[in-house]
Amino acid sequence: MKGFKKWMVSLAALLSVMFLLSVVPAAAAQPLTLKVSFWTHAPEKNLYSRANGWILREVEKRAQGRIKFEYYYSGSLLPGRETVAGLRDGVADIAFCVSFYESGKLPLSTVTTLPMAGRNYYSSAMAFRELMQLPEMKAELDKYNIRYLAQCTNSSYAVWTSSPVKSLDDLKGKKLRAIGGQGKMVKALGGVPVSVVSTELYTALERKTLDGTLANPTFGTDYKFQEVCPNYYAMLFGNASVFLGINKDSWKKIPADIQKMFDDLAEDAAKAGHEIYELKGVKKLQELKQQGVVTVTQPSKADVARATAIAKETVWKEWVEKMNKKGLAGQKVLDNYLKLVEKWDARNPFK
Repeated sequence: MKGFKKWMVSLAALLSVMFLLSVVPAAAAQPLTLKVSFWTHAPEKNLYSRANGWILREVEKRAQGRIKFEYYYSGSLLPGRETVAGLRDGVADIAFCVSFYESGKLPLSTVTTLPMAGRNYYSSAMAFRELMQLPEMKAELDKYNIRYLAQCTNSSYAVWTSSPVKSLDDLKGKKLRAIGGQGKMVKALGGVPVSVVSTELYTALERKTLDGTLANPTFGTDYKFQEVCPNYYAMLFGNASVFLGINKDSWKKIPADIQKMFDDLAEDAAKAGHEIYELKGVKKLQELKQQGVVTVTQPSKADVARATAIAKETVWKEWVEKMNKKGLAGQKVLDNYLKLVEKWDARNPFK
């Protein structure tokens, strides 16, 4: 009898150990860790990173320890102009894909840099997300084993200069940092567009190698352009939406329910980004104006009409022709993007 009791105690102990072994590994399982490359500064210092990284932080929180994003800022993992190849090769799992830095690889995606097109953070984010469902847009990413993950956008750019600008005519001869279609717009207006990575821009302005830059209030105040370019000409040239891309193989590693979070949170991310980025930037610019740090000049209605006409007749037209020569559906993509901007602008809750 004693032997039987001893055997039962031993069996119970064994079963308890087996039960613990079946439970503990699941509880102690290591999260899926994905490397994220940002070419901008850390979110503590940069509202752009904070706004466009919102969805990653939210997904990580809701996943409750099953996924972890490991961030690399200021191009420390992938330089801004090498993001596409780096994602394709798995150097990073997720990254800001900057079409205007890599227009040769992402030509159709540069539609969002066309001047006088995108208006604000929310509507541009939602428009570009929907645009990426076009077969032509998906095919552009498929070549590099990349999948669209989430928006990465900003608000409309205006002009920061070291000397006052009162009208479009004052832009003639000025060397301005301007990217993509906005650079072509500057050229069409008689200016000299220069491409400079954002993290190197303040130094270029400080050294007077540039006369100014196109930037929105948040971008400008985040990088303290008011210290070297205290004049803000509020001609809204449009914004430049890019996107968070993910390596397709990395995407397949993410559990289905966490993948779904990226779709479910898309509009929440656009709203959060608008509040973090656009609204705070506008508020900051107004504060600097009231303090006498920045002079804000509003463009005349005639100059706005003139800029819009130039954009349509030259830059947009040239962009479509360039896409056509590549055998790409430029007109289809442009028409869809403009319609989607109008659609989401009408639904903008921040009006």
